[in-house]
Amino acid sequence: MGIRTEYFAAPTDEVAATALHTPGGPSEPDQHTDLPRFDAVAVPSVDPFVMLGGLAGVLSGRPYGEVTAHPRHGALVGSGGDEGPWIVTVSQTLADDLASAGPTRLAEAARAWSDGATPTAPPRNLAAALLPLAALAVRAADEGYRLYCWTSLTD
Repeated sequence: MGIRTEYFAAPTDEVAATALHTPGGPSEPDQHTDLPRFDAVAVPSVDPFVMLGGLAGVLSGRPYGEVTAHPRHGALVGSGGDEGPWIVTVSQTLADDLASAGPTRLAEAARAWSDGATPTAPPRNLAAALLPLAALAVRAADEGYRLYCWTSLTD
């Protein structure tokens, strides 16, 4: 069993929590408009707790324990119960760091992230995951939105 993660932007915790009502995740199209319900990117197997904490530490230069102690690091805003899905927050500090990092900084972060928290993931794969996540962070900042993660268990 694995996890499926989609990171998405929403204006408030309350609006983000409505993504629980989209069984396919926040990028699932609305039945009336056929448009995605949220601006979202799939970032396979990058959990919003440990892996994102490692990334936050790399991008900010702060210790893992400090970044994961942030009150919005993985704070639950919606739960589908024991089987999920779950909606959690991404700290604004990390969202800002992602939005302000260019491709070179993201590639450097992917190398450091690969060496630290995720030794089995090649830096190229992590960099490829960071580019759309950083682009989402830029779009969220432009709208004054926050980042969230929708997580679900997979078979």
